[in-house]
Amino acid sequence: MRDWKISWFGCCVLGMTLLPTIALAADNAAELSAGPGAPTFSLSAGAELMAGETLYRIGYPAVDTKGVRYDGYFPFSELEWPLDVWLVRVDGTAVFSDRWRGRVGIKKNISTPDDEMIDSDWLTPTNPALLDVYSEFSISSFDALILDADIEWLFLRHQAVSLFVGAGIVYQNFDYESKLIYQYSPSGLDGFDFVGDGRVGITYEMTYSMPYLAIGADLHLLPELAVSTRFAYSPIVQAEDTDHHLLREYGGKTSTGDMEGTAWMVDLSGSYYITPALSVTAGFQYLQIEVDGDQYQTYGIGIPIGTFYQEAESTQTSAYLSVGYRF
Repeated sequence: MRDWKISWFGCCVLGMTLLPTIALAADNAAELSAGPGAPTFSLSAGAELMAGETLYRIGYPAVDTKGVRYDGYFPFSELEWPLDVWLVRVDGTAVFSDRWRGRVGIKKNISTPDDEMIDSDWLTPTNPALLDVYSEFSISSFDALILDADIEWLFLRHQAVSLFVGAGIVYQNFDYESKLIYQYSPSGLDGFDFVGDGRVGITYEMTYSMPYLAIGADLHLLPELAVSTRFAYSPIVQAEDTDHHLLREYGGKTSTGDMEGTAWMVDLSGSYYITPALSVTAGFQYLQIEVDGDQYQTYGIGIPIGTFYQEAESTQTSAYLSVGYRF
């Protein structure tokens, strides 16, 4: 990874996010019990249902091993990996003063996607819109890890509403193994009809790193009820992926991508306080990522093939329910 990327992430290791209202409740309680500005800490845990996908496309321009460039159509291949999974989430919130607070959260999958991975190829240069090869794969193994760290400054505080800005970073890693179900040629090409034999055919790993800035509001509707909302934007998303087609000739084909782009996020949550210390939070999150760059392909033990233009995108919609406690 480039040096400037490392320095950027070092500066943005804290992030801007909308705190579930537990943090706000802890802030208010601290002013009543221990005086304004007294630091407090809260912890929450719950379950989250995510729906969406992460997909990538490759095509021209391409550069061979001798540096010769080839122009043509885009894309000629697309792989769509599902993200319909259950996650367990744990969030820790620290309220440093009546103006500053921070959060660290972690999410881990507890299920495997039920939807299939779809692999599509367009192989006819004279008719690039014609789908030539279509394949479906079942997801046999899946691991997801999502980390989020942030800090935020409440620049406006009133009894009914608080406004804040902040900065943060989200890290996501998705790791798949898949098995071919079937493959055929919709355009009628010969030699593309196969049925899976139970072996793992493709493995795939995608990593997104997203430093972001955000603005949000906390609405204090009732003493026991509050709503929070925020919008965040990441101007420098770093994405790296590795695709390994295990059953190809020469020991398989490995494709490694290095991409950059943008992302934006919307969060909405509501919290109900059963007691001054115990609360329940329900929330909704939406995330959209778009990146592009180069994919480097090799055969077998590293025989170079060339470089291809690559685009990747991910859409993630989540709903969650968690229980929080202030210490």
